[in-house]
Amino acid sequence: MKKEKIYVYIILSVIVFAFFFLYVSQSKLDNKEENNIPDYDWFEKQRAYPFDEIPYAERLKALDYVKNNMTADKMYASSSWTLAGPTNVEGRITTIAIHPANPQIVYAGCANGGVWKSTNFCQSWTSIFDNENTSSIGALAIDPNNPNIIYCGTGEANSLRSYYPGTGIYKSTDAGNSWTFIGLNNSFSIGNISINRLNTNELYAAAVGSLRHTNPERGIYKSTNGGINWTMSLFVADSVGAIDVAVDPVNPNRVFGAMWERMRREDYIKYGGPKTALYLSTNSGLNWNILSGGFPSGDATLGRISLDISVSNPLIVYALTSYANGNSRGLYKTTDGGTTWSLINSSVASSSNYAWFNRICKVNPTNPNIVYCGGLYMENSTNGGTSFTSNYSFHVDHHAICFTPSNSNYIVIGNDGGIHSTTNAGTSWTESTSLPVTQFYAGDISYLNPGVLMGGCQDNGTNRTTTGNLNDWYDIYGGDGFYCLFDYTNTQRLYAESQNGAMGYSANGGSSFSSGTNGLDLTYTNWSTPFIMDKTNPLILYTGTYKIYKTINGMQSWTAISPDLTNGHVQNLGTITTLDVSKSNPAVLYCGTDDANVWVTTNNGTNWTKIISGLPNRWVTRVTVHPDSANVCYVTHSGYKVDSSGAHVFRTTNYGNNWTSIHGNLPNAPINVLVIDPNDTKTLIIGTDAGVMITRDIGATWNILGGGLLSSIPVHDLKIHNPSRKLVAFTHGRSAYSINLSVIQNISNGNNKPEQYTLFQNYPNPFNPSTKIRYDIKKDGFVSLKIYDLTGKEVENLINENQKAGTYEYQFSIYKNNLASGAYFYKLQINGFTDVKRMLLIK
Repeated sequence: MKKEKIYVYIILSVIVFAFFFLYVSQSKLDNKEENNIPDYDWFEKQRAYPFDEIPYAERLKALDYVKNNMTADKMYASSSWTLAGPTNVEGRITTIAIHPANPQIVYAGCANGGVWKSTNFCQSWTSIFDNENTSSIGALAIDPNNPNIIYCGTGEANSLRSYYPGTGIYKSTDAGNSWTFIGLNNSFSIGNISINRLNTNELYAAAVGSLRHTNPERGIYKSTNGGINWTMSLFVADSVGAIDVAVDPVNPNRVFGAMWERMRREDYIKYGGPKTALYLSTNSGLNWNILSGGFPSGDATLGRISLDISVSNPLIVYALTSYANGNSRGLYKTTDGGTTWSLINSSVASSSNYAWFNRICKVNPTNPNIVYCGGLYMENSTNGGTSFTSNYSFHVDHHAICFTPSNSNYIVIGNDGGIHSTTNAGTSWTESTSLPVTQFYAGDISYLNPGVLMGGCQDNGTNRTTTGNLNDWYDIYGGDGFYCLFDYTNTQRLYAESQNGAMGYSANGGSSFSSGTNGLDLTYTNWSTPFIMDKTNPLILYTGTYKIYKTINGMQSWTAISPDLTNGHVQNLGTITTLDVSKSNPAVLYCGTDDANVWVTTNNGTNWTKIISGLPNRWVTRVTVHPDSANVCYVTHSGYKVDSSGAHVFRTTNYGNNWTSIHGNLPNAPINVLVIDPNDTKTLIIGTDAGVMITRDIGATWNILGGGLLSSIPVHDLKIHNPSRKLVAFTHGRSAYSINLSVIQNISNGNNKPEQYTLFQNYPNPFNPSTKIRYDIKKDGFVSLKIYDLTGKEVENLINENQKAGTYEYQFSIYKNNLASGAYFYKLQINGFTDVKRMLLIK
């Protein structure tokens, strides 16, 4: 659910809420319509196709391969990626733990961003889980007697959206500085970890299990030696996982467990059932009994349960429940330790029909009457759950609440929008703006100003910064955000979309948007519907649903230029996933589909040719056309090597009549995007599910590009701003990063020595009223830097002097000569070296 819908709810009251409720229900619950790939299946389906599920063992092999076999590109041996933001558009938080004695120390686990630590109560954060093979976090627990000991259960327990499962439980004995794997590698997801306060070597873990298939390693596990060994304490069935577990703080023989029957496949959804139940053990997990006495255990309509025990009065236990169809079922309470239960509030924690995603319940450790329940909104009660007050200032979809053990006035909440905290028991709340865990699907850079970035985000719409800062991104288009584009000639014109092809265009810099779907047949669309801009006319765009469409008026209307290019529409397949248009010949377009088709037209859509001979049966993620040769195209694929087809990137030089694998030494992991360096078309850069790789020999050898990006975080999009040589990687879980490609710019003119002298493209370009010209000289000499107009007339002599070796930057302004709009050239000469570059002034 999206931010703007919260505001609509507040302003327009019950009528709009009803519409909002209906929209969410249709788009997020049990979406079996053939025309939609639900958000919680899209990520999995892309990587699994044509098989039923992602081969997770192959994914781990790929990550290990990158660590052990791939090296950094030599040109970038000392280069590192730099965070480009946002920090203030935080992503989904799944779990929170707070130091038992020091309220300033907070740990947060993310859906796909790892574990972060704050030492100043959520004002700033440091990533502390970067060296592990997963970034999907389910549960965190701190030893109450030795807070340097932290347990991390990996694998988000929420049952949807784009994430990889976990790889077990990890332990730190030095407050998160280092981690050791301690078991349960087949648990897939961990719902909670609970520690015996009286004997902290004894702990319980709730293993939810796989979302996509049955597995016997799900249930409640127990360790009596701090996680060195684990034994199964409660097993119900291979389709029934443990979603929550809690140890009585006074009598640790008493342990509560919530078991949940769940499964999600293409043709089968189960988010509850008769084996879903609340359990109690009175002998430290040796035996378990199903609790009834008013609690709906064993009810076929019972869904996910979140529970918590009152520390100040352990006879009081709260259990927030749901129905198997995703509706909220209400809050149950016992005051006698679980013998009898009452439904004390049936309306708390509304869910918009996906309570299998947003369920959390926590009670204040010093006051059993203060209880927080999170669903779509966060609600709190001060009278033991009889009535609740909702807080609509938070982002929607709540997953984590933590009271500080030493001071319960300090509370931290985690939701799809990140972290909110209070130091005064909720009188006022502060939103964290420094946690870079945005989940991008796609992004773009403004050609006119590379400091202006935009990206489509999971659960956070389309966001933009106009300054290039980390903390000033803001939402300009609603829904889940996907593809977005800037007009490369007009700063006021931009394009964005939400799920299933809901495109829009703005002619006022993003202040408002108009619908961009007029003329489109949206019967079958991909969750992430691609659209691209013509490279010679920015008002011409192309998009793909199951056909290719063209607009010549900036999305005001569309016309189909192809027939159905898929193999049909079954099991949520049969949509266009990627397309590209040639810069050298705009009549040439390529496209790819989710069911492994690749097509080309050489006459702007009049005829289409299927060009799949030699390509694998995999979801096509990108087609990328050579900037100077329409006959040369690259295609990338998702998936893993589980059959004879291991290559993920191919090249054609004859419009797809033949394809050659250029997979080289790459890992067998999904490739999500490929870009060609405009300065050297032999240089290709790819964003994968295992990092960013580069080749400078058309795929013969691939290396890791730069340092500082985690191989466990998928990179979904890459964009190059060639005038500034800025490359931005949009990750799905750790926001966006940038790196400067200037070090690979080798200009060779006659007797030039590119290793000694480099003239860079001016920035910004186009410009008005000033631009920066940078050059690098590694040998002393007499430097001449001059500006010329198109006729060759000298406009200005900028530099005319001896200079020492170094990097220089000159800011050129139009004011001195009052130049007219148009193209100009700047020329650098030193010690026989000459280079000339073009720049564009637009007034």
